[in-house]
Amino acid sequence: MAEKQIKYDVDGYDAVTSALRELLNQYPGLERGEEITFSVLEESSGIGMFPVSGAVVENEKRSVTGKVTEVCLYPFYIIYRASGLNENRKARVKEWLDTLGKWLEQKKVLIGGEEYVLSELPPLTDGRKFLSIARQTPAYLDNTNEDKTEDWAIYISARYQYEYRK
Repeated sequence: MAEKQIKYDVDGYDAVTSALRELLNQYPGLERGEEITFSVLEESSGIGMFPVSGAVVENEKRSVTGKVTEVCLYPFYIIYRASGLNENRKARVKEWLDTLGKWLEQKKVLIGGEEYVLSELPPLTDGRKFLSIARQTPAYLDNTNEDKTEDWAIYISARYQYEYRK
């Protein structure tokens, strides 16, 4: 039996990445001036989005008329780097990440005493549209660095549909 070849939506990477970055920076749990950066963190602090790979095509359907519909999965991590964390601050960082994940899933979250719900996922371009965004893990301590900074992580996947004509 032949091994199934992994296929990627290479052309969609930039559009999906850009939409996710914009969406992440609309998170109501961010402090004024705080930003979720792309694939970079400061040495002792920061929050960053790190794609695992490109968007993998999970499913593809082709019609006799030439219409192709792909369902793609775009996996990424959010890493929250902080230093000087005591037990309570560690719990707050974990809760912050878990709440971010819940908000991305369009569930009701409570932040600073106010309820928020992400009403819709952002539009994409060129025949692509988000289907869902879901946490793949709860937040967890991923790494403790030599300088005692800690990297907390949450693994998230965005699922989207891509329709085009062949």
